[in-house]
Amino acid sequence: MNKYGLILSLYKVVDMFIGEYRHTLDDKGRIAIPAKLRYSKVGEEEYWVATKGFDRCLFVYPRAEWKVIVEKLNERLSFTKKDERSFLRMFVSPANEQAVDKQGRIAVPQSLREYAGIQKDVVILGAINRIEIWSEGHWNKYREENEKSFDLLGEKIADLGL
Repeated sequence: MNKYGLILSLYKVVDMFIGEYRHTLDDKGRIAIPAKLRYSKVGEEEYWVATKGFDRCLFVYPRAEWKVIVEKLNERLSFTKKDERSFLRMFVSPANEQAVDKQGRIAVPQSLREYAGIQKDVVILGAINRIEIWSEGHWNKYREENEKSFDLLGEKIADLGL
């Protein structure tokens, strides 16, 4: 059994990203992806793609999931519509593919760190098909502002049959 097989056997393998984790950006701009996320069925890839997310966070996708997202965008958005061109430029152009190093870290480019306000302390969230990386300050503010409306939002999406 190779090292990845052994590690996978140590963790419950899931097919989605869930959970909240707190980490620190190192001096070289790298963030450790939590092992529970790295070794999920969707996260066992060697390469990850980070890009601008919404609400001043970063979206991080395993390369295979990124390909799915880009294919959907390419099929559904038109380069002839200004808003759609703008969205594609803002979402795809800052994307950066990174290999996971032996310690499970990815390097986050300076431009993405600046966008998300990441300096040292980060919160990493599992968000089903992606990971979100937040500066701790932005996450705490976002959570505080949105926890108040969580029940109301739940009522609005009640027709999903959950």
